[in-house]
Amino acid sequence: MLKNYLITIFRQIQKNKVFSFINILGLALGMAACLVISQYVNFHTSFDTFHSNADQIFRLESDAYKNGEHLGQSYNAPSMMGAALRDQSPEVKEVARFYNYNYANNSIIYTDGDDKVSFEQPGVFIADKGTFELFDFKFLAGSPAKFDEPQKAVLTLTASKKYFDNPEKAIGKSFTLSGNNGNNEYELIGVVDDIPENSHIQFELLLSYPSMDNYTKSRLSWTNSNFTTYMLLSDRNRQGEVMSIINQLHEENSKESYAANGYAVDYFLRPLTDIHLNAEYEWADSAGVDNKTVFVLSFIAMIILVIAWINYMNLSLVRTMERMKEMGIRKCMGSSMKQITQLFILEAFVMNLLAFVLAIFVTQIGEKYLIEVTGLPVSALMDLKVLTLLLGLIGVGTLLIGFYPYILLKTMNVVNILVGNRGKVGGVKMRKSMVFVQFMITFILIAGTVTVYHQINYMRDADLGIDIENILVIKSPPGAIQDNERQDVKRFNTLKTELLKYTGVKEITNGGEIPGEPVGWGASLRLKNESTESSVYTGLISMDVDYPQFFDIDVVAGRTLREGDDPWSKGDVVINAKLAEQLGFSNPEDAVGAEIDGFYGPTLKVRGVVENHHHTSLHDDFMPLAYILSSWTEFYFVKLQLDENGNSTRNAQLSDLVATVKSEWNEVFTDYQMDYFFLDRAFDEQYKEDIRFGKIFSGFSALAILIACLGLFGLTSFSIQQRTKEIGIRKVLGASAKNLMILLSKEYMMLVSAACVVSLPVAWWMMSKWLEDYTFRIDLGWWFVIVPIAFVIGLALLSISSKVLSTIKTNPVKSLRTE
Repeated sequence: MLKNYLITIFRQIQKNKVFSFINILGLALGMAACLVISQYVNFHTSFDTFHSNADQIFRLESDAYKNGEHLGQSYNAPSMMGAALRDQSPEVKEVARFYNYNYANNSIIYTDGDDKVSFEQPGVFIADKGTFELFDFKFLAGSPAKFDEPQKAVLTLTASKKYFDNPEKAIGKSFTLSGNNGNNEYELIGVVDDIPENSHIQFELLLSYPSMDNYTKSRLSWTNSNFTTYMLLSDRNRQGEVMSIINQLHEENSKESYAANGYAVDYFLRPLTDIHLNAEYEWADSAGVDNKTVFVLSFIAMIILVIAWINYMNLSLVRTMERMKEMGIRKCMGSSMKQITQLFILEAFVMNLLAFVLAIFVTQIGEKYLIEVTGLPVSALMDLKVLTLLLGLIGVGTLLIGFYPYILLKTMNVVNILVGNRGKVGGVKMRKSMVFVQFMITFILIAGTVTVYHQINYMRDADLGIDIENILVIKSPPGAIQDNERQDVKRFNTLKTELLKYTGVKEITNGGEIPGEPVGWGASLRLKNESTESSVYTGLISMDVDYPQFFDIDVVAGRTLREGDDPWSKGDVVINAKLAEQLGFSNPEDAVGAEIDGFYGPTLKVRGVVENHHHTSLHDDFMPLAYILSSWTEFYFVKLQLDENGNSTRNAQLSDLVATVKSEWNEVFTDYQMDYFFLDRAFDEQYKEDIRFGKIFSGFSALAILIACLGLFGLTSFSIQQRTKEIGIRKVLGASAKNLMILLSKEYMMLVSAACVVSLPVAWWMMSKWLEDYTFRIDLGWWFVIVPIAFVIGLALLSISSKVLSTIKTNPVKSLRTE
């Protein structure tokens, strides 16, 4: 029986090649899209689940308020809070605290005899010994046994390979950590495997917690909230008891201090596995993936699959109506409805299976491109769990699609079928409804794609208020700020002098902050003699005197800082317009000369006010900023000047200039490799997730649209096939090509147009909600209506007209002979 069914199925596929091709291709594209999006969603929802105690680990976070206004969420807490919880809460089994030490411009220097190796070292954190009890970071060599002692360190495998050939032999070796806080010796006690990509905690070097006293005493503070704190609970359902102790500790030790400055903090616990998708900040000031993105893409995956199923059902329905006589004969020859149903279900299964194989093939062919677009690691693209889910969906699709012809046949009389009278059963309303729904979805997807790209282009092309073009950023070598000699400053001045001799180098400056990254230094500033409740948290930008001019930051009042100004003795400072406004000045001119308290040195005196600029992406509002002359340097900035009339391309000129800078660098900084990047490209990295979302959204929207157009083409083909004789008669009677075109396309074009009108307010509402996440955003204008409608109608017309035109050109004599 199975063999006979399969023979029948493959004969039907061979007999109806076009319809079978459209069905299989549509299902395959739908499954491929669903497969890739499911892998993306699965990867991002799998974050931190590999830890054995993941369901019992929580991070201490807080909502911050200033004079009752919500400022945002913080993923950091005071160090003493973690220590007290470990000691006083029986529900807390262990605590792990992390202190981000990347601000110190770190390098590792390793000396082995006469050999000396030095590299700039990112990913440096100071951490508790409890880190290795909470989290499953695998030791490849050594152990954390001595990690509660000062001057101990743990490296990841990749980081260790820069200095040591063998992890086992590296244990016990000492190296120097050099940075802006000076040089310190550390003993390497362990090498852990590289951190999995689906971990929100990422580091390369961990320093033992007692080592912090070399750099700061803040681990003994109840108000210095610079510590990312995790805790392992004995029972995840005991969060209430833990929160009671947290609130009590806050009440006793820090609440009053915060309130004196107008601040309030509400603590809460966030489950470890919720951090990647739900936290405002994920790790070290970096945001995770927005859970709305994951939801939208999950929705698109289902939409694409549903559109593919609708296509299959529509085309299968019209094929079923053609096969009514075959089904009638089968029933007369003794076939039961069960057997006929089995045939349809098996046919649906075979088509789904063929489509599944094709979907895997398509995914494998496009693997490299898909990895680049989605950002997924190679191992995640063919995850077994997602493949299993897709096979389950094949089963669901098979049953849904296979039972539909059964329901249709059950309502029909065998005699009527055999004499060719199908009555009113033709599924016409159902087919029209499905086409209507498909093109409603198509309109929404096109409107969404256009909006996403408008917003991304708006952010990337917006006037930032600073110049970031053709600027080479070089990570500065470490220099101890307490060192009176400051060899790094002398070397920088030498480098600056030498580079400015070249016509391709326009300006050079240095600073402690880089546009495109959150400002890492700050203070709560207020006007002199004002209460602390009026304080404004302000980002402090340490800089060279040339910094504002270098970045073309406009002065709106007063002047910029100049040689001889000093914040540490005389309080000289420049602020931006946002800070002037939040300090209560309606006119920037009025802020010049104002005195400000809250700084780490003397009372500041405002020498000038500069225009606001976007220091970070357009997701964020302008930040209150104060510009401080300081020798705390992390970056050297080199503005390159290109010859617009030269014969070389832009990239070739930049490459030549970078080679020139490298050559001079190697002459001055003989011990350090030049680590550099271009500022405009680094700034664009902030939009990496937005761009990725745009590519995924538009790419798979295009697939959904293609599938819908394939379905419309198939239905049009069937409709025309049924009316071949009618078309021939109309042509004989004098109907023009234009009249026939209108006649044959009118029905579907009206459906498509109605779908656009109905879906317009839905699309407008959805995209308005999406844009609310951006502080600086586009307005939905006329293009939001015109472009999607023109696109949808154009695609539908193209899908229909190709078949209609070929039919119109057919000889009417040939059409009249058609049975």
